[in-house]
Amino acid sequence: MGSSNKARQRAAEARAAEESAQKRRQRIINISIGAVLVLVVVGIVGGAFITSQSNQQADQPNPDAAIPAGTIPAGQEYAYGVPKNEAAGKPVLEIWEDFQCPACGAFEQVFGSTISEIADKDLARVIWRSTSFLDANFPGQNSQRAAAAWGCAVDAGKGVEFHDLVYANQPANEGDGWTQEQLIAFGEQSGIKGDDFSTFEQCVVDKTYMQWAANGTIAMAEANVGGTPGLFLNGEELTDEQRSSPDALLAAVREAGKSQ
Repeated sequence: MGSSNKARQRAAEARAAEESAQKRRQRIINISIGAVLVLVVVGIVGGAFITSQSNQQADQPNPDAAIPAGTIPAGQEYAYGVPKNEAAGKPVLEIWEDFQCPACGAFEQVFGSTISEIADKDLARVIWRSTSFLDANFPGQNSQRAAAAWGCAVDAGKGVEFHDLVYANQPANEGDGWTQEQLIAFGEQSGIKGDDFSTFEQCVVDKTYMQWAANGTIAMAEANVGGTPGLFLNGEELTDEQRSSPDALLAAVREAGKSQ
């Protein structure tokens, strides 16, 4: 085979490799979005799970529940705004999640860096709303315990780091959850140290924020959020197109910012 033929073959192989890589990247996005859409469709059934669990706990959120120091006040006590992301006068991006939710885990893998960019650049006020509605399907209150431990991490100023670690270590089997030891270890891995870590550990052991986590689930039912991850921009649920890819989400946020 001549040198020119070899060069053409190498070029063809390089193009094929690039096309294969692009298809893999697109497949990851499609799987994630497909999972999100399935969760929304299943939300009709999931709504029954939410109602069932809420009725067991209370018809309304318990106003006496202990609230993490870093959460948002004034009627949004069950939400957490990304620190140093004030974005005054900018759009508000709310993300309803369940730490146990596979689609939420897929969403974090594909969209996590975009959410960080939106928060870091103050393109929108990013607010996470943790729920535990999937606990109605599985034993162990795993979603609620993870959310409660997250509240302890919020107290320690490591809410973002803890949030990301829980998703990075989401069990392969939905419903398996995390042990108490794992949740405490996530706090240490998040960078909580010294006396702050001792306080965090005791907070997790005491399950200080279990009712706060339950309140978030009740709030989800009251807001008629059909499934997780639920994405709302300025109170309006994002369309399938707006959350079809990280670039589409970023474009939707930028567009919303133009009208603020």
